[in-house]
Order: sequence, then C-alpha cells, then structure tokens
Amino acid sequence: MGMHSLPSRPLTIAEGRALHRSDAFRMVAPASAHTARGRDERLVSALVLVRDGVVHGVGFDLAADEWTVVYRESFEDIEAAEDYAQEANEALQEWAGHEDREFQAVDEGVEAEAGESERARALFERYDAADDTDAE
Repeated sequence: MGMHSLPSRPLTIAEGRALHRSDAFRMVAPASAHTARGRDERLVSALVLVRDGVVHGVGFDLAADEWTVVYRESFEDIEAAEDYAQEANEALQEWAGHEDREFQAVDEGVEAEAGESERARALFERYDAADDTDAE
C-alpha cells in the first residue's frame, strides 16, 4: 500500500474515523494522538491500518514530512490480523516514543499524549501549514 493515499500531514481523529468507516480498510486505529494548548482538535500521527491481508503500522515522520511504514505483516486469518494489529500498535508506540498503553479500537478513541510536547507542537504546525496550503 502506498502512503500516497494519506494526506501529507497528520490526520485529525475525525479523519481517522472516516478512514475506519470507509470501504478501503478493514480497520484503522490511531496509535498516537496529540493535543496542543488552546486547540480542541487532536492530531493522529501513527495509525494501524488493516487491508487486503496486510497489517501496516504507519507514522507521520516530521523530518521527512511524510507517512512512513514502521510495521508491515501479511495475514491469512482474522486472529492473526488481531495479533499483528497489536504488534503494529506496540511498534508505533516505540517509534513515537510513548510509554506502554493498551491498544484501543478507533470507536473508543485513543488516549491523547498528556500536555503539549515538542512533537505535538511540531505536528500542529505541520497540520496548520498544510491547511493553509490547501486553502490557497
């Protein structure tokens, strides 16, 4: 799966839910969400994607300014997909530098990173810059 199908910026929680509900994926679950002071929106910078017999763990790489594949595993049955989704979540948590957290379905939401980190500020700056570019 090419990451070109994702926007060249972090996603909002609502966008992640829309992907989950779309026919393009069997499942989409956020693995990392960020908040910023004075902002109601949370941004997702890591996703577990299940599609066409493959589980992907993808993260938004600020240095490269694009989504990158952190984890990829093929599966044949749903039990294996669930196990691989858990593994993808763990790989993304480590990649993003988060502490251990339980994997949660997208409909339950994902716990946002407490407070505002440097990474969160950078993600919101990138999101705002892409939004300004789209508006022009």
